[in-house]
Order: sequence, then C-alpha cells, then structure tokens
Amino acid sequence: MQPGDSVKKPIAGYWAANPLVAEIDEIAAGSFKLRQPPEIQGSGYVVKSLESALWAFYNSSSFAEGCLLAVNLGDDVDTTGAVYGLLARGFYGECGRQEKWISQLVDRTLIASFGDRLLTLSRSL
Repeated sequence: MQPGDSVKKPIAGYWAANPLVAEIDEIAAGSFKLRQPPEIQGSGYVVKSLESALWAFYNSSSFAEGCLLAVNLGDDVDTTGAVYGLLARGFYGECGRQEKWISQLVDRTLIASFGDRLLTLSRSL
C-alpha cells in the first residue's frame, strides 16, 4: 500500500501529487480506531496528540466522556485535551460545553475576555 491509498480522495490525483507524510497517512487511514492504550498515548508530539484526540473522540459518545478519555491518557494531557476539545467542539457545538467545568475555572472572566478579544481581532484581519 502506498501513502494515501486508504484516504478519501475528493480530488482525483491530488494525493499522488501531494502525498501525506507516512505518520499522518496512518492516522488518516484510521489507526486511532484500531489501537488502544498503551499504544495510544497523550504526547506533546503533534502527530501523537492528534491520534490520541481522535481515539478519545471515536471511543466516546459525549463531549465530557471523550475529554476524560483524552486527558486520562496521561503524559502531556493539556495538549491532548486541547486538540480533543477543538475537534469535539466542532462536532458537539455549543451544547457540548460543560458549564459545571467552566464555572470552576479560576479567572474565568479574564479567560473569557481574552477569547472575546481574539475573536474581535480575527474579524478585523
């Protein structure tokens, strides 16, 4: 099998001209569906973080369940949790928010103001 063989191909010939790096191709082919911890590990290495976050998303049925799966993988839990959170928020949307967790954040007003300022800045670019 060549890189890109198992990846969906919306544009004919695209992956032949622009092959994925082998590690990314493996994830795109669904490695996260086949592995279990300890093969799946939280890590600061972006490729492993992506695989771990996808594993948690694939093996859960709610935002909270997947988040706990992601961070309980250990090692670099903030990176894995952040990647999972971005993926899961895209899927679960606003209803995936965990108000119980948000209400317990230290300086949550400050954090929210940073988010608001980033959003405003992004709209001005």
